Amino acid sequence: MKVLRRSVFCTILGATMLLSACSSKPKGVEAATEAQLISTLGQLESQLRESSETTLDTTKINTFVQNAETLAERFPQDSLAPMYLFRAAELRHAGGKWAEAIDLWGTVDVKFKNYQRSPEALFMQGFVSENDLQNRKQAIRYYEVFLAKYPQHPMAEDAEVLIENLKKGITDQELIEQFEQQQQ
Repeated sequence: MKVLRRSVFCTILGATMLLSACSSKPKGVEAATEAQLISTLGQLESQLRESSETTLDTTKINTFVQNAETLAERFPQDSLAPMYLFRAAELRHAGGKWAEAIDLWGTVDVKFKNYQRSPEALFMQGFVSENDLQNRKQAIRYYEVFLAKYPQHPMAEDAEVLIENLKKGITDQELIEQFEQQQQ
């Protein structure tokens, strides 16, 4: 009987500990305040800019991206949220994580329509699709959406030319040759 009571007691104690662990507040970046996230992002940005290394510090970049995503998700009203998310996309692009960069720029464009660089975020999705992922169809779709949303944007003419060239299948080398011929 004592063994049974002890077993029941241990089971109840274990379940209680498990439930309390699951219901406790999240730790780390998920529990950070808005001010803490912004402070961390500012510090990381300074460290990344000051870094004289030729290779990117992936740990700092990953932390920056995680903090930027958390800020944008938890505090979308903060005017710095889209800026840091855009910079996170730039860092992902620089690190060769092109699909992740496209996703981050997509979040900027969709969730932060009033952000001044939102059009550029959409354009960059097309640019990276074209130049890094070599996905012409996807690039054309992004450029067409860009033109539909921002027909008066200064980069609209560029998007039109890029779409035309992508549809024709003109390579970068052929474009260079055409440009050189026009210069003569």
